[in-house]
Amino acid sequence: MSKIIKAIIPFVLFTIIFCIGCTKEVSVETKQNQPEPKIYEASIGSIAKTELLQLIPWGDNAISINIPLGWNIYSGGECSTKSVLSRDPYTELKQLFYFSEAGPVYTRQQLKENDKNYMDMGGYDILWFESPVVNPLTAENYLKNFGILARTSFFQQAFPEVPIIDEVKIINKQSISGKPSYISDAKLIRAEFRQNNKLGEGYFYIVTADVFGLGYGMMFTGITAPKGLLDLIVPSLLQSLKSFTVSSEYVNACIQAQNNAAAGALEAGRILDQSSDTIMEVWENKLESEQRISEKQSDATLGYSRLYNPQTDEVYEITPEFYEYYQNHSNEFELNYLQKMPDDKWSYAPLNGAQYIK
Repeated sequence: MSKIIKAIIPFVLFTIIFCIGCTKEVSVETKQNQPEPKIYEASIGSIAKTELLQLIPWGDNAISINIPLGWNIYSGGECSTKSVLSRDPYTELKQLFYFSEAGPVYTRQQLKENDKNYMDMGGYDILWFESPVVNPLTAENYLKNFGILARTSFFQQAFPEVPIIDEVKIINKQSISGKPSYISDAKLIRAEFRQNNKLGEGYFYIVTADVFGLGYGMMFTGITAPKGLLDLIVPSLLQSLKSFTVSSEYVNACIQAQNNAAAGALEAGRILDQSSDTIMEVWENKLESEQRISEKQSDATLGYSRLYNPQTDEVYEITPEFYEYYQNHSNEFELNYLQKMPDDKWSYAPLNGAQYIK
């Protein structure tokens, strides 16, 4: 019996090894023969331009603007300082704003020290003493210090809903040509930032002016979104900004009140139209450059970043930056259960993630 067993063992071992090798070959062959998922081809730019947020008209006795459906709107200031902010109540980083004149800030430390000495000697309180020193008064330095300015008691009293922007990181900047001689700086800036400890990104159109040592952000315009969703919401928010108008009756009332800067109110619509066109041009150039890079990749799904909603069976177009951010911060969103794309869902026409992800 033992001789029979010894004779069988080598045969069994050979059979096992042979079968393992067969299994491996079959497994590899099956994987290699799997068809690539069918992709519904749609770029971020095309989704952003065709799946726009629905806008509805809003107005008071001074201004009118079309804002995204369901968004809140706030306005403040008078005449040349008339300002507006619109924000998604579910996702505060989705917002747009226009501050025709935001400030002042100090442009030199010595001026702030002079004001302190004056108050220490019994002088009246300086309303803007809490303001930061911004030196030099460049557009990017103003943006980096805007959170401090927004927290001041005088700014909070004038516009309590002002976005408090911290930890600004400049991604890129572009000088605006043709600025008047009295302007210190004028730039279009793309930047990342934190607002209520949530990471966002935005385009900011900023013109700064120094008036006897006090600095102002003039025509300060911003459109923002959670990090990674900005490119999908730009066309919608620019359409909103371009609709901004100031009534002639309001401007006439400002002039009759001898508000010397009332002419600035007349310029608001034109300024926002121009700044919107500038942002749109920069945005399109960015996406075109990224599209050229993605087309060089060989992976079938590379260049398409999407998330799947298992509750509604919907697919959302996003950016690679948002995909990465969402993996670690899904708890910041109401839709905190979105999933990686299943292979059989890539044929679905994607919805605009900036509109649906709250």
